[in-house]
Amino acid sequence: MTPIQPVARSERYQFLDVLRGFSLLGVLMANMVTHSGYFFLSSDSQQSMETAHIDHIIEWLDHFLIDGKFYSLFSLLFGIGFALQMKRAGEKQASFLPLFRRRLFFMFAFGVLHAVFLYVGDILTVYAFTGFILLLFRNSSDKIVIRSGFILLFLPVIQYLIMQLVHLSDPPPPQNAGGNSNPLFDQLIQTYRTGSFWEIVQNNIGGLLFGRYPDLFFTGRFFRVLAMFLLGMYIAGKNLFLDLESRRQLLKKTVLYGALIGIPCNLILAIMMTTPAYYQLEPMGIIQPLVYALGVPALSLFYAASLALLFILPRWKSRLMVFAPVGQMALTNYLMQSVFCVFIFMSYGLGKEAFYGPAVLSLIAIGIYILQLTYSPIWLKYFHFGPMEWLWRTLTYQHIQRFRKKTSQLL
Repeated sequence: MTPIQPVARSERYQFLDVLRGFSLLGVLMANMVTHSGYFFLSSDSQQSMETAHIDHIIEWLDHFLIDGKFYSLFSLLFGIGFALQMKRAGEKQASFLPLFRRRLFFMFAFGVLHAVFLYVGDILTVYAFTGFILLLFRNSSDKIVIRSGFILLFLPVIQYLIMQLVHLSDPPPPQNAGGNSNPLFDQLIQTYRTGSFWEIVQNNIGGLLFGRYPDLFFTGRFFRVLAMFLLGMYIAGKNLFLDLESRRQLLKKTVLYGALIGIPCNLILAIMMTTPAYYQLEPMGIIQPLVYALGVPALSLFYAASLALLFILPRWKSRLMVFAPVGQMALTNYLMQSVFCVFIFMSYGLGKEAFYGPAVLSLIAIGIYILQLTYSPIWLKYFHFGPMEWLWRTLTYQHIQRFRKKTSQLL
């Protein structure tokens, strides 16, 4: 039986790297309000900022265009990657399960370290945990995969209805919606601004156990991630990401229906996210998970299909390839985004926690991403992988991967 080997760079799918790299910008933009501490500020503190007049516009646009859409794209890509690895294992008659379980185990380990030492809002642990559930679908038919994905998208709606029925009175939310004054949040901000490294680590551990994960369960995030995993698995099974030119009509339909469904639903979602109705389990709160289930995947697919249509055009392909190196180092760059933000916002960096609103934070995010656009191709000129990709592959495949390129490959 031939052991599975990592995918050589020559075998990589360029469009998937481009989409992955593009998605990292959206992920960073979405995470900035929690990276920076703006999320923890009271309404009065947010209103007192000099940029408050434009912050509300930028925040609303984030809700409309960014929130949820880019982690959904990453989830889609994860599902595609899962199916491709399973296919390669079948072609080589190799054992897939032990390899993928190790891959998920080390992803989970990286995620825990990331959440504890850098950023509580880590997504790696979510992907790893949900990835183990995805394994249950590895031998499922296309019909089961796509139907299961559709059902999973709407399970958060059913879950929310049940919570509304059980909690007839307004319960304390698992996580504050970000608008009301909260002494705990005030203390968090102060610790992140002035506390020691270990005090911040303790904050992160508490935030992970009593904030992040309760919120993930409350919002049904695991259902949503698994749904997109399954959609990605279906796309890979049908090879819909290959030979994009021949799929032009399908891509145009995806853009059309993605816009028709995604734009109105996300307009409503953006409005709902400016109210406390969802977290306070008010009757109107049910609108939020409903439009999320319809609109977020639709707009995510709209982005992906629009990018694919541009990628077909030679002049646009060369421009879009700027995102590919960032996507090839997606794990490294995702973690590096947190490193940059820790340096800017934590006490052992510049200590700018909760100093800036969405307008300035968006500029900071773009600045960080430009750095990643700059160093990623330079790094890949000399190395086969990003440093974290190299470590992940080495641990997964249980032998040291070739890291630095030979001199002949640099010419």
